[in-house]
Amino acid sequence: MASDPNSPEILATQILGNIFIACIVLSNVPYFYKIEKTRDVGQFNIYPFVFMIGQAMMWVVYSMICDIEGIVPVNTFGMLFDLAFILIFISACKDLTVKRKVMVSLMIELIVLVSFVAIVVFQAPKDMHQKILGWATSILLVAFFFSPVLNFYPMFKQRTTGSLSLPLSITSILAGVAFGLYGVFLEDNFITVSNFSGCVSGIIQIGFYYLMKLVIRISPPKIESKNIYNDNIDKENKICYHHPSQELLLFCEDCKEKACYSCVVGKNNHRGHNLDLLKINDNSEIENNIKEKEKEREKKRKRKRK
Repeated sequence: MASDPNSPEILATQILGNIFIACIVLSNVPYFYKIEKTRDVGQFNIYPFVFMIGQAMMWVVYSMICDIEGIVPVNTFGMLFDLAFILIFISACKDLTVKRKVMVSLMIELIVLVSFVAIVVFQAPKDMHQKILGWATSILLVAFFFSPVLNFYPMFKQRTTGSLSLPLSITSILAGVAFGLYGVFLEDNFITVSNFSGCVSGIIQIGFYYLMKLVIRISPPKIESKNIYNDNIDKENKICYHHPSQELLLFCEDCKEKACYSCVVGKNNHRGHNLDLLKINDNSEIENNIKEKEKEREKKRKRKRK
């Protein structure tokens, strides 16, 4: 195994990993540009970006203490962009309570992580620094990679691919492979295992994506048109399966289903679709559209059977 940081294989994997991660970070720019332009955050969930600042900061600390320069640029880059995204969200958010919660969450996260690093550096034996920080950063990164799995059951229940994005999953796999090999060449198990876990997560997400496509084809979701615009519908039908803390306030004309604001701003099937705000007691036109859509689907299913 090569351990010289200037060896061709280490430099190649380092550069590729940085490029792939930068692409993932920059993929969020259009969504926050839209938030800045409209000055409306809707029900967008900003907390994953708060979490990403913490895990990026921990990797920067780990790399500096262990003298691993290759992962400093991309994590610093990601940390700064995530901070910019959070500031855009806070400036555009009109709800003072939400603003306070986001700022308090960020402050608590930074205080906890800085305190943890300080305790490790000043209290733990020097030969244990790499191991303790390596475990901490690895756990944070693995938790981040596998967090989309928590949405699998709601997506299966609703018969949708939800917020899964094939390009993003593929890029995550490539980044995981690049930095995983980077860790192998450096003989650093923490970098290797945590990044290869991203490959596993990406493969699982792609597999689930195509599984759901098959499930939807065999057993299409039933579209309930009754009271779709009635404000008195039960709470379960008003909550987004993919973003449980948000209400379904929009209706996608292309998919003929309800959506929340994060479904539109985030990476999912409703991006770029025609959307309307849910109206109260004005569902006759939508019901007719849904019935027509159902008839078209039934005709397609019959043709396939023939």
